[in-house]
Amino acid sequence: MASLGQELKRAREERGLSLREIADSTHIGVRFLQAIESDTYDILPGAVYNRDFVRKFARKVGVDEEQAIKMYEQQLQEMGGEPERVSYLGLDDLEAKSSSGNGLLLSLVAIIILGAAAYLAYGIFKGQESSPEQVGLAAATPTATPVPVATADPNASPSPDASPTPTPTPEAAGPLQFQLVATTEDCWVGFRVDDGQSGEASLKPGETRDLSVNEKIVLNIGKLSALKLTVNGRVVNFGKLLPEQKGVVARNVVITKENYQQFLD
Repeated sequence: MASLGQELKRAREERGLSLREIADSTHIGVRFLQAIESDTYDILPGAVYNRDFVRKFARKVGVDEEQAIKMYEQQLQEMGGEPERVSYLGLDDLEAKSSSGNGLLLSLVAIIILGAAAYLAYGIFKGQESSPEQVGLAAATPTATPVPVATADPNASPSPDASPTPTPTPEAAGPLQFQLVATTEDCWVGFRVDDGQSGEASLKPGETRDLSVNEKIVLNIGKLSALKLTVNGRVVNFGKLLPEQKGVVARNVVITKENYQQFLD
């Protein structure tokens, strides 16, 4: 009985199609198509991406998509299961699986910074709570001992900028607003937000996905060149975010509320 790869290759050759032609129309890399035809799945992104690739390949060469998926799953069982890949639906151990260690390092740094910031904020809050009379000191009228710098021109109009309490920036006041946008090609993205909400999105050109992030987001990107990522309306520069990135798949990308500004254009 012919394998899935042999069946797809036979159907492709009957239609006189080259792997390059299929790659151009499906946006699947030639080396991924070659791997499917040779029934070697260890270089594919894994999980839902593999099945999506098989469906598109089968549809392009006229093979029944559902039958192709069944053959793919049967072959995985015969091989002892799917090669280990990062799960795009369950990302609980995502940082620990990073081979480069960059994701874990960034996560540890983010935790240390967040802990220090929380401790400082708590100390300030407790200090204000224990000395309520000091809170109103800034609003007191200048009836105490006169200070030269406090003397004002009696003919000058009050300045609206004289308030002693600065207005917090949008970043400090609320969550970050992330937007994922597929540009000219299909793009697959797995995500986990604030160690809680996790999921995935398969975006077609022009489609978007909005995410609200309080502390951090962990991303897995199936095709980096096909994704535009913005934070609070500003574009993330992947050259700054992933300076050593090679290939189309980016895994375990960690962006936090403390480090995101260094990656923006």
